[in-house]
Amino acid sequence: MLLVTIWRKLLNLPFLVLVLFVSVLLFGDSLSLSLKTQAYAISLLLKDVIVFVLPLIIFSFVLNGILSLKNESIKVVLCLVPLVCLSNFAGFWISYIFTAPILKTGIVTISKLAPQNSLIPAWHLGISPLIRNDLALISAVAIGIIGNFLKTDTIDRCSFWLNNIANFALKKVICPVLPLFVLGFIIKMQYEGTLTLIIREYAMLLGIVAILAYGYMFTLMFFLSERSLKKTLLKFKNLLPSVLIGLFSMSSAAAIPTTIEGSQKNLQNKDLAKFVVPATANMHLLGDCFAIPIIGLALMISFGYEFPTMGQYFIFTVYGVMAKFAAAGIPGGSALIFVPIFENIFGFTPEMLTAITAIYVLFDPIATSSNVFGHGMFAILFEKIYTKFFKRIELKHKI
Repeated sequence: MLLVTIWRKLLNLPFLVLVLFVSVLLFGDSLSLSLKTQAYAISLLLKDVIVFVLPLIIFSFVLNGILSLKNESIKVVLCLVPLVCLSNFAGFWISYIFTAPILKTGIVTISKLAPQNSLIPAWHLGISPLIRNDLALISAVAIGIIGNFLKTDTIDRCSFWLNNIANFALKKVICPVLPLFVLGFIIKMQYEGTLTLIIREYAMLLGIVAILAYGYMFTLMFFLSERSLKKTLLKFKNLLPSVLIGLFSMSSAAAIPTTIEGSQKNLQNKDLAKFVVPATANMHLLGDCFAIPIIGLALMISFGYEFPTMGQYFIFTVYGVMAKFAAAGIPGGSALIFVPIFENIFGFTPEMLTAITAIYVLFDPIATSSNVFGHGMFAILFEKIYTKFFKRIELKHKI
């Protein structure tokens, strides 16, 4: 029995990913190029499959979550959007306040990118989802609210049926193939030399991004966990599989299923996790609130621009918070929507815009993993705030 328990522990996702990562770093050069392109192609296929079923998972979980909230569904939605904006806004300003003194010294500079190899998949089917995630989300919220008003069993039965299908897809289809899904992306990073390039050229800047992003979210989670380090680490452990998926796949969307599963372990209201995580996965990218402005500010110093005042940066954050609602959880997706903002507000040249996009892609593993961590942290934050705020209102009404 003890051996079985130990074996199950060894087969958990974080351990398997660590083994795969170390193995590829040690023996990746001995793999043939053909094998590498095939492994990358398989990972892309699995990613396409996950993205294909993702609208169904989002629709079913959000619909089920809204219906479970009954008469509180509108209050939840009205509370969610402002809290997302506030969280993104806070992330932008934490990055500015803590990095401004460092970047102004000029010790962090950005040079031109060195040429990189590029691993091309052996084949790519390019499976596209039937509907976009945002349409699935909006439809689920609308149908759920209408269902709560109509109080009809038909919508509840359909929701129950779809929820069972989504859970089956999550637990029986997606989760078992996650190690294979991650393997191809690890091989791609090893072949292209991404890790060594980051360490050689941008280690200090990457360190600032990682320390600030993870430090901020760990601090918040510590206070949300009753200032208990043990509870904080336990909650992070529950989110670790999804964080690793984000790290190696560079897709926060692909990590949604495991983020939901981890968040359910961290929340008292399991249904709330099924609603909050998919509902905020694309518009609450907290890691990007650190990575994108820090890279942009470092570029301004390196290209001889004056450091933006707090007033200029405030305008940037307002546009940035709004831009988050158009973000896509795909590699490099967030940097692309910020290109016109940097160009219009700070006057970035085409060379600088190219640089920020390219460097962000290098930083994308850390940014995406912290985005995923932020999804799980935000679910805890939302449950705490929503429960306390609306319980107080209900008590006042009763009195």
